[in-house]
Parts: sequence; C-alpha cells; structure tokens
Amino acid sequence: MDKGTDLHAGTGRWGFLGSVSDLELAYAAFRITLGVNIFFHGTMRLITGLDPWVTMQAKVFVDNPLLPMWAVLAFLYVLPFVEAILGALTALGLFTRWALLGGSAMIFWLVFGNLTRQDWGTVGNNMHYVLYYSLMIAGLRFNCFALDMLRAPAEPVRHGEVPAGGGPRSTRGIA
Repeated sequence: MDKGTDLHAGTGRWGFLGSVSDLELAYAAFRITLGVNIFFHGTMRLITGLDPWVTMQAKVFVDNPLLPMWAVLAFLYVLPFVEAILGALTALGLFTRWALLGGSAMIFWLVFGNLTRQDWGTVGNNMHYVLYYSLMIAGLRFNCFALDMLRAPAEPVRHGEVPAGGGPRSTRGIA
C-alpha cells in the first residue's frame, strides 16, 4: 500500500503512535474537541448561573403556540446538565456510541424548539451539530484514544460491522 494511503502508517518519526491511522487520529481529535465544546456549553451555564440563563432563553418562547412554558422551562433547566454529561463522555470516549446518540437526540430537541419559533438562523447553526454527530456515529470504527478501549477487550471488526451492544471497536480488522 502507498505510504500516503496506508491506514496504519505509525512508523518512523511518529512511531510513538504505534499503528494508529490518520483517520483514527482525526476521529479522536474531532471527538475530543466536540466533547469539550458540548461539555463547556453546559458547564459554563452552571458556573455562571443557571437561573439567569434560563430566564433569558425562555423569553423567546413566551408567545410560542406549540410549546407550553412549563415544558420550555423544564428543558432549559435540564439541558446544561445533559450537555455537561454528554460532553464529558464524548471527550473521554466513554460509552461513546451512547453519548453520540444522546447528543444527537439533544440536538434534535434543540432544532425542534427553534423550528417552533421559526428561528431559521439558529436552526441552520444547529444543523452543523446534526452533521457532526452523524459523522461521528458513522465513523465509530475509527474511535481510539478512548476510555471505551479499556472497558472491554477489543475484537477485530470488519469494515461496516457493528459489534453487539455498541461496545468498543478495533480498527485492526478493517478489510
């Protein structure tokens, strides 16, 4: 295989990476950065004051004909905790598949809420996160530098296969 396209080119100057491929490195960098981003979305809201943030966000839903205010407030009070937890799990690579699926569900509800108030700009911005989560789920077989790798022994997985239970993957078996 050509050195530029070798999936496991961890030799030479970068040999300390072992047989980690460029795709695995890219996946890890993206997963960690997305996780830290989401983690700080929630954590900073908790640190700087949840009540003022909820009050400010709830104002735009006051005359919303589809969402009752009690549901809006409940969602807003829970959201920062969900963001902090899912962000931490994603960044650490712990229960990665479930964290990414949870993140996808969280973004779905954010998109839904903003659709009901016809905030197309925010919906467009949120759609970037839909793409990020979709790509991360699709590329789970490249997950590395993740605590998931310590949870259970990795089994070789062929391209396109998904292990039962969505546990850790090993890319060493990619055909």
